[in-house]
Amino acid sequence: MPLITSIEPQKKRKNRFNIFLDEEFGFAADENVLLKYNLKISQSLTQSQIEKLIKENELGKLMDQSLRFLSYRPRSEKEVVDYLIGKISQKENIKYSQAKESPLIKQVVLKLKKYKYLDDFEFANWLVRSRIRSKPQGLSLVKFDLEKKGIDDEIINSIIAKYPDQTVLAKRAIEKKLANWQKLPKGDFKKKIYQYLASRGFNFETIGEVFANLEKKH
Repeated sequence: MPLITSIEPQKKRKNRFNIFLDEEFGFAADENVLLKYNLKISQSLTQSQIEKLIKENELGKLMDQSLRFLSYRPRSEKEVVDYLIGKISQKENIKYSQAKESPLIKQVVLKLKKYKYLDDFEFANWLVRSRIRSKPQGLSLVKFDLEKKGIDDEIINSIIAKYPDQTVLAKRAIEKKLANWQKLPKGDFKKKIYQYLASRGFNFETIGEVFANLEKKH
């Protein structure tokens, strides 16, 4: 059986070590893996043990990469899965469809959910709030974005139902534009409002109501 002949810390990554078997590089492992399996020099390993350790190392790397990916902003489960597929596909030089079948993806997702790093309901709530707070969008556009990110219809509908009045959002969306549009002829004024709000995902009923209110002040 292969023998551990050296355990050397990696220069670029803290808490990660290179494990040498019979004087040759065997695999890398995190510090917690070393402690978990009590790996030490002169310890012999079976092939099945080595394969298990390599698999656990890959799982640890994907977890680290996923946490970094999540650190930039909240993500949906689909976004994380797509990210992991890309990482596996690139590393193993295999097709997307093949990488998609990796059991490591399911393990990473389960861990992320367990520790509350992944929650599609919370993610959807965050996205809707951020879209409404910064540059208000019509809920149809927000809904489309949530669907692209793989959010379940039941979750989408439950969150969208909290915002029945889109007129308020539409008014907020054009607040900063009105100063430049107020002096336009009525036809151009109407055109600007309809075009802009439509591009922000508001339906024509909402746009019409907003225009009717603004027309009185124009």
